[in-house]
Amino acid sequence: MSSQALILDFDGTILDTESPACESTAQIWADHGVELPMDWWLEGMGTNRKSSWVQELESRLGQVLDQDLVMQARQRLKDEMTEEQPILPGVTELLEAAKRRGISTAIGSSSPHEWVDPHLKRVGLYEKFSHVVCRDDVGGVAKPAPDVFLHALKLLGVDAGAAAVVEDSPNGLKAAIAAGLRTVVVPNPLVTSLDFSGAYARFKALDEIPPDTLLDLLFS
Repeated sequence: MSSQALILDFDGTILDTESPACESTAQIWADHGVELPMDWWLEGMGTNRKSSWVQELESRLGQVLDQDLVMQARQRLKDEMTEEQPILPGVTELLEAAKRRGISTAIGSSSPHEWVDPHLKRVGLYEKFSHVVCRDDVGGVAKPAPDVFLHALKLLGVDAGAAAVVEDSPNGLKAAIAAGLRTVVVPNPLVTSLDFSGAYARFKALDEIPPDTLLDLLFS
């Protein structure tokens, strides 16, 4: 068992699933004659609150919708957009560098396994991780609660002081900090203007810094 571990968020960190999620939701709202409020959307990024977008739309419309039908339409759009997304720059190289150093890796996500696992398998990354931890592993508790990270640490068998996180959202950062984890943030394009106070380091993309240099920074 490794004495060090690197935990990566999934949505917006491994793949840019955040843009498809936002764009598909905005399209459904537009189909109902309402503009998706970006401030409301961004507040929920990195949590599971985005699943309440139908209720929010109903509230703003002042009417009840066929939720199953509306959610299915949005899911089709989101899936189509996400299937086109490649692995984000620098991810593969970072995982390879961690493997060379004997650093264990895991996923810590607020999304469910039914979303994360197929996409990891599609891009050939599922087997690269020792563990894939999602909100359904911790009773549905999502970030900014630290539960997914704490559970990942338990499975990895390392203390927080010997682990680090790569995140893309403020809520993910809050969760990592609450778990006592040193965190590098690579904000996805939708949240670059938001507050990332408390991050150990911040980069525009993971390939902005050589992977071994990043690991030296995190585990020095």
